[in-house]
Amino acid sequence: MAIVPAGARLTADRFNAEVPGPWRNVTFANWQQGGLTYAPLRVQKYGNRARLDGHAQPSASYSGNQLAFTIPSDLAPLYQHYFNAIRITSGTPTQVGLIVSSTGAVTVYSSTTIGTTDRYDFSFIDWPLD
Repeated sequence: MAIVPAGARLTADRFNAEVPGPWRNVTFANWQQGGLTYAPLRVQKYGNRARLDGHAQPSASYSGNQLAFTIPSDLAPLYQHYFNAIRITSGTPTQVGLIVSSTGAVTVYSSTTIGTTDRYDFSFIDWPLD
């Protein structure tokens, strides 16, 4: 009979810690939910990480940087993390930069003007919570 190291055992506590939590809403600032109702922008804790899913678009055209939305503070990273999001509307694919800060503020950066019909996909953006 082989002995299984304690760290390799899946205890009930360890299993429950890995079960994804409920999807939670973000609080929009200068951005808004895009027109695709099947892909709302939301955030979820899973294990020791949090992740965004869905899309959004600016409420007004702008260039430079802008606070887009905030996530619940208990899902914010310990320090700021940098990502990019892809435009999913027609035309040439473009990217914007974004920072998820330790306060939960999500700021979007662009060197070109972003219009109100430009939707961006925030899926697959995730960060550690520890």
